[in-house]
Amino acid sequence: MDFGDLEDDKVIQHKLTNFHSSVEKITKMLDLALNSDIYEKLSVKEKVDYDLFIAYATDTLYWLYLRLKNEDPNKNDIKLQLNRVKEYMVKAKQAHERHTLRPKIDQQAAKRFVKHGIQYKNKPDQPPPNKKIKFSD
Repeated sequence: MDFGDLEDDKVIQHKLTNFHSSVEKITKMLDLALNSDIYEKLSVKEKVDYDLFIAYATDTLYWLYLRLKNEDPNKNDIKLQLNRVKEYMVKAKQAHERHTLRPKIDQQAAKRFVKHGIQYKNKPDQPPPNKKIKFSD
């Protein structure tokens, strides 16, 4: 990079170099993220995460753009959009957890419990099975 009049100021050169490399990283990341071939191969959960990532990334870049123009992003709708995307991130996480962390019922075991419970209710004079039998001396 040609710094022109800023050749003597190492601090600004370092900041500008970091800024330039960050912009290049963001450009590469967005090029990869906007590749439609990758999107088609994703699962439903990954597509939701991908869409939320793209929405949050573009809103964040717009928020940074407003900051660079010395405008207050809190007075713009972008703050509401960022909060809305965050809410959807929480909802997506809850939906994923509901499907993955939900306990599964062993139907065969449940049927056995019900079957033996009904048998015991129908025959109250018999002791329940698997109970200890006490013998008198």
